[in-house]
Amino acid sequence: MRAAIIQSGYSSSNLQKHLNRSRLQQILLRRFHRTAAEFFAQTGARSVLDAGCGEGFAMREILHHSAAAVVGLDGSVGALRIASMLNPQRNFAVGDLFELPFPTSSFDLVVCMEVLEHLDDPQQGLRELCRVSREWLLLTVPNEPFFRGANFLRGKNMHAFGNDPGHVNHWSAWSFLRFVAPAVQVVTWRTSFPWTLVLCRVA
Repeated sequence: MRAAIIQSGYSSSNLQKHLNRSRLQQILLRRFHRTAAEFFAQTGARSVLDAGCGEGFAMREILHHSAAAVVGLDGSVGALRIASMLNPQRNFAVGDLFELPFPTSSFDLVVCMEVLEHLDDPQQGLRELCRVSREWLLLTVPNEPFFRGANFLRGKNMHAFGNDPGHVNHWSAWSFLRFVAPAVQVVTWRTSFPWTLVLCRVA
């Protein structure tokens, strides 16, 4: 599968992160996905939207054994081609997180991992995620300044002091909890270096 992905000619920073052969990076990703899978198991969701699913790596790791009906949405057709290769049993749609192409309360659970930090208007993005969820949200973002610090120490994005050029929002775990609190009920949360994961019920 790795060879097929590479041969597709598509590339992104998220793709490179998941294909990186660094043992440490793979350990961190596995721990992150394991924590997200534990949160998912608490929901009992039978229908799931993975909003901003990218190339589908998180979907594969977290939802692989789930019988839930899963839809992955992303704005990149190239990313969705990879996602459909990794998750052939799932459905996918091209769409905009600010105007999700689904009716209100369409899914038991809406997952949005590593997306909100990229949005110029994260509050509008969060409102849309809440709108299409019947009950649950699973959100993850980089935990700052640890995410940037880890990048800087390994020589990545040093010109920006470790900041990913696509990240326009920078939350610590506590500031992200403050950001989501007006819109949702936080059920549980955890840090998994260098990320923050939050499981919420829509208010």
